[in-house]
Amino acid sequence: MNRLLPIFIKLENQPCLVIGGGKIAGQKIKQLLESKADVTVKSLEISDDLRSLPITIEKAIYRENDVKGYKLIIAATDDDNVNRQIYEDSQKNGIPVNVVDQPSLCTFYMGSVFQDGDVKVAISTNGKCPSFGKYIRDHISNTSKGMWGKALEKLALQREKIINSISSYSEKQLVMEKLVKDSQNKFIQKQVKRGKVFIVGAGPGDPELITVKGLQAIQSADVILHDALVHPHLVFEINTNAEKIFVGKREGKHSVSQDTIQSLLIEEANKGKIVVRLKGGDPFIFGRGAEEAEALAKAGITFEMIAGITAGLGAAAGFGIPLTSRNEAQSTTLITGHQCEKNGRHNWKALADLDSTLVFYMGVKNISKIVGGLVKNGKPGSTPLAIVQNGTMVSQAIFLSTLEKVEKAL
Repeated sequence: MNRLLPIFIKLENQPCLVIGGGKIAGQKIKQLLESKADVTVKSLEISDDLRSLPITIEKAIYRENDVKGYKLIIAATDDDNVNRQIYEDSQKNGIPVNVVDQPSLCTFYMGSVFQDGDVKVAISTNGKCPSFGKYIRDHISNTSKGMWGKALEKLALQREKIINSISSYSEKQLVMEKLVKDSQNKFIQKQVKRGKVFIVGAGPGDPELITVKGLQAIQSADVILHDALVHPHLVFEINTNAEKIFVGKREGKHSVSQDTIQSLLIEEANKGKIVVRLKGGDPFIFGRGAEEAEALAKAGITFEMIAGITAGLGAAAGFGIPLTSRNEAQSTTLITGHQCEKNGRHNWKALADLDSTLVFYMGVKNISKIVGGLVKNGKPGSTPLAIVQNGTMVSQAIFLSTLEKVEKAL
């Protein structure tokens, strides 16, 4: 049972002391500065990030009763004895104290905070799981979508007029409640008008290789249409509230047609939803992103492309293979490998003559056609070859050979 009393403290121009000069201390200092507190930092070691902040720095060790004269204390040192001393001194002097990551040495907690203008929501997990507090904060942020602060500004102006024109408290309350409900309805209507599609490259497999912009799009999504090769963490764990629609394809096994996918994107966007089309690798490299973008443009749907690391780059990097080298390869050519059986798809003579690293996507099934096309057109049989499976993943594997030996080895 959480028996903490939620309060908001005015710290503007009030002296606050932070003991510790590392990364964790920096996070707490920034929170205090956002409240316009007058912050003093005491530590022998001060990180470079803190030196540019508007704070007072005292390069010294903590001594007994250094807390005197301050309104609030935060301890962020790696010395348990010092942390306990700070807690005991603060208690003796009746000063609120927070010892980071030690709930038993705290008289208050600094929870996860959502802020949109003058709207501020603090979440407490009673010190049990701060990460869950961050999850709730992000959920609130996804719900607000930057609209709550603007709504509050308008309500505040209306409230001032009502206070000056109506004398009865109960009547004021009824009028304000109606205004808030009307504001909520307008907020919902504005949400409906904000339908947009983000076509996002999820990267080559490892979920940590998605871009920051791609991650932010997932966090803000109402609906996620995802491929089979996208890591489950990106689909199911980043934004648990978004609706998930599987539209995955494997070679020869298309569970959902491309026309259906494009129709779904348009349909969901027309409902006013933020839609993420999450695709493996990069949307514009063998990803049919161009077709989806064209369909959205024709339908008048606002969309944005967010690039991803394509599989060829990720797989090579995962095994330390440079795709260009000053002495070996002056360029890199990305080639689809699963359409080699279709006549006229590749100019094997041109490919064989290139001073380039050739990267074939999904090419193992047609390895005979690839090897034959290159060797018959002059590519030396001794040319090194690497086959990568599950690139960038924990299970990634590599097979090394040459053009002339690979088929027998496989």
